[in-house]
Amino acid sequence: MITLRRTLPGIVMIIVSLVILYQSLLIQGTEQLNPSGGGFLPGIIAIVLIICGIVTIINDLRKEVTTKTDEEKEKAFSNSDYLLIFSYFIFIVLYVLSLSFLPFLISTTLFLIISIYLLKGIKWYTNIIVSVATVMIIYFLFSQLFNIVFP
Repeated sequence: MITLRRTLPGIVMIIVSLVILYQSLLIQGTEQLNPSGGGFLPGIIAIVLIICGIVTIINDLRKEVTTKTDEEKEKAFSNSDYLLIFSYFIFIVLYVLSLSFLPFLISTTLFLIISIYLLKGIKWYTNIIVSVATVMIIYFLFSQLFNIVFP
């Protein structure tokens, strides 16, 4: 059971990477080995993630099982930390899904506001100012400078 719990992050990373790699192979009208193609970069990222997942599993299996001191137990993740990580992952999935029915500016601004609040816990007015400014800078940079159309 301990071995599965230690290697689970690597296993999840490999599974997610394989899904990303599969999806990058399904992109129509592009060659996978053409760097200007739409599936090239996601494929490279997926391969790098697969390698990182394998290295993570190998490193976790090599670690010796030792008794933890009180100081090491305090540094370990608590159940609330795992809950935050899992809920944030679900939140990212919801953000990606919201892009299909909400405009980019609205969904990304909301995503940043909630993300900064969850991960940093700063004051709301500072959070809103930073989030709106960030989205506006990204929008104007990419739409005006690079002529990229946002969804």
